[in-house]
Amino acid sequence: MIARLNQEFVCTSIIIDDLEKRAADGDAFAKRLASYWEYPVEFLFVTAEGELVSKMNSFKDFPGMHPDVSAPPGKRFTAQDEEHSHRTVFLKHLDAHFSQGH
Repeated sequence: MIARLNQEFVCTSIIIDDLEKRAADGDAFAKRLASYWEYPVEFLFVTAEGELVSKMNSFKDFPGMHPDVSAPPGKRFTAQDEEHSHRTVFLKHLDAHFSQGH
């Protein structure tokens, strides 16, 4: 799956403030990406045309978010077993959306 993602997608990151500035400056692709974004951290999987394939949100999809990642009040880091580790959650998401059957 990782090899497929590397072949079919460009992996990059952008600060939301920079994305919003580009969107405000009229960049259509930036506008589309900004419309998909949710606080605080997103993994967006989009086609070359900018269509959303899937996304993951750090608070919604990753259990036990570490407070150093702008955790909201009441959210605190707890160690996760392997089944619920962030790595496993991420790989399961990739399998569900990007396995060869999709």
